[in-house]
Amino acid sequence: MPKVTYDAARGLVQETGSGVVFTTDSIVFSSLPTSAVQAITTDGATITAPGVYTVSGGGALTTFVPAPSAIPGGTVIVRSLSGHAHALTGSAAVAGLNIFRSSPLATANVVGQKLTLASAAGNTITLISDGLAFCVAAGSGSITP
Repeated sequence: MPKVTYDAARGLVQETGSGVVFTTDSIVFSSLPTSAVQAITTDGATITAPGVYTVSGGGALTTFVPAPSAIPGGTVIVRSLSGHAHALTGSAAVAGLNIFRSSPLATANVVGQKLTLASAAGNTITLISDGLAFCVAAGSGSITP
C-alpha cells in the first residue's frame, strides 16, 4: 500500500511507504457522516439501522434491536426522554440469545437478552454490533440486564 501525504504546498501526493500523513496547520472535516435523531414513541417498535434514538411514552416501552449480524460495525445509541423503565431486547431472529455484552473491563458485566434503562429521563446506552452481539460501549444512568 503506498503512503499518501497531504501538505498545503503540494496537495495530495502518493509516495513509497505506507500510511496517511497530513501536514497542515488547519484540517477541517466539513462533511462527517451524521444522521437525524429518531424518536420511538410506541411499544414494540423495532430499530432497523444504526443511529441515535430517543424513547418516550406514557409508560415503559419495549424496543426491539435487529439481529447484530444485520448491522455489523453499526452503533446504536438509545436515550430515554421520559421517566419510565424503557427496555431494549432482541428481535424474533435472536430470541433467547444473550445478545448484549459488556467489556470484560467494565465495572459490571452486562450479559443478557434484555437491557432496561432505569425510570429516569436522560439514561443513555451506546451499543456497537460486532456481528454476533451488541457490545455495551458506554452508558449513563442506571442500566439493568
